[in-house]
Amino acid sequence: MNVPLSSVRPLQNPIPTMKDTLRSPARAFARAALRPAFAFALAGLVSASAATVNGTLNKDVTAKEKFPTANYGADTILQVSNQTGYTKHLYVQFTVSGIPAGSTGISAQLKLRSQTTGTSRAITAKAVTSTSWTETGLTWSNKPAFGTTLSTVSSHTSGADSVWDVSGHVTGNGTFAIGLDGTYSGDTTFSSREGANAPVLVVTYTPPASYNVYFGNTHAHSTYTSTHGGVPPDNGLPIEHFNLAKNATNNMDFYVLTDHSQEPALDPTSATNAAWVDTKADAAQATDGTFVGLAGFEHSENNGPGGTGHINVMNTNTYLDALEAGIDLPYLYNWLENTAQPNGTGLPIVASFNHPGTTQYNNWADRTPGVTNIITMLEVINSNTGIHEDAYRAANNAGWKVSPTSGNDNHGFWGMNWKGTVHNSRIGVLATALTKAGILDAMKNRRTFATRNKNLALHYTANGVIMGSTLSTPSTITFVVTATDPDTGTNNNITLIQIVRPDNTVAASFTPPANSFTVNWTSPAISVGSNKYFYVRARNAEFGTASMAWAAPIWTGL
Repeated sequence: MNVPLSSVRPLQNPIPTMKDTLRSPARAFARAALRPAFAFALAGLVSASAATVNGTLNKDVTAKEKFPTANYGADTILQVSNQTGYTKHLYVQFTVSGIPAGSTGISAQLKLRSQTTGTSRAITAKAVTSTSWTETGLTWSNKPAFGTTLSTVSSHTSGADSVWDVSGHVTGNGTFAIGLDGTYSGDTTFSSREGANAPVLVVTYTPPASYNVYFGNTHAHSTYTSTHGGVPPDNGLPIEHFNLAKNATNNMDFYVLTDHSQEPALDPTSATNAAWVDTKADAAQATDGTFVGLAGFEHSENNGPGGTGHINVMNTNTYLDALEAGIDLPYLYNWLENTAQPNGTGLPIVASFNHPGTTQYNNWADRTPGVTNIITMLEVINSNTGIHEDAYRAANNAGWKVSPTSGNDNHGFWGMNWKGTVHNSRIGVLATALTKAGILDAMKNRRTFATRNKNLALHYTANGVIMGSTLSTPSTITFVVTATDPDTGTNNNITLIQIVRPDNTVAASFTPPANSFTVNWTSPAISVGSNKYFYVRARNAEFGTASMAWAAPIWTGL
């Protein structure tokens, strides 16, 4: 539904008075049906709640030295003893299933119900490689060998479970055999599966996060940027920007207002400046279950010293003016790392390099580990058609860890289906929820892509780990790439996917069949060599031989 802006709030002059900042009722937009949902589960950096699954007990048996050819698989008890001539070992085997691919934090506990009370009865669980033995065929003479020591339990209470940590052996789905022996000379007895309380294997894991793809814009200017750009009625207050972003013609899921902080409306620089307060309030007002509004500022470092370049800073409780004395890029980096506070408890501050040249920002100098984890994005696309892929590689080659964003850099409503101007470029993020926390978390953890098509999604895993992550120095990487466009009209078909090295050479590529609008491609194993990262880019028919979508890097850990 296309809602006229005048029905939301009258357009204002370039620098509104406090009267102009009064809130009007938020307008509801029925947006849920406007875009197909992209949802999927991937291993990543977002914590999910732990889950458990019990292994299926396949067999259990005791082997007795005194009776080397006898089988005790039908007994209702299991025993361990180290008595000379009467040594007893026990064996159990489980099959584990149901752990989702990409789960992390896997741990396992073996529980045996004791029928003996005693201390100083050390019993050690050990990995057993062989799983071919049978419950009715295992004897002392043919018992499988013990392997890696897993854990030891010394105290046992009749009627209670004795519990061993067997995480070193049980690592996910599969079949696992475990043996137990002891140092105590007497019998320690447990219930078998033929008895009242069968052995239990409990496996705990953290399932992979379930992500959705959301589209938006991280670079926009309202009437508070009054010295250049749009003029009334084409510039608009923040609330008008947010409402226009989420109406049906633009259909964005989130929108970041980043006025230039040196502008008259933002002078004096203060957390209580009326324009700043208004922007944050409008972002909060616009945020609902279908849209997220975010407030930020563009730090326009035009005069140095310490390099020049523009940076969008998002979700701080106050701001800086880059043109004030003593404020340069090193000052900003230090402020972001050590002074700035987020606009919301527990939420991150994130930032992006804007319309960058390959040697801007003092040739990418003054980086620290702390600020590297705040400036996590770079505009690969600016103003719909400006492509900065060379700078994307330059920043990452210099040690920054940035993922791509698309900033429309609209001054006023330019490009927002306003008076014939249309910008289709978007940033896409992989987020667990369409909330302020969810969008910021995706940006913070570099789960982003930039696309010149407003709803083409591009994402991937590398060795099962979500893009934007850092691997632990693998020798090879296998990529699983998904590119999808719900529009199946002329020129929307995906024509090429490439995996790119830091020097812009192509490590692997895939040409989909004709008229492919959804592509799922598993790459061959790619040698890491000395490469510190790789990233994925794509083409479609509309843009011919030019790339039109770029996904976050995967860092190799080198």
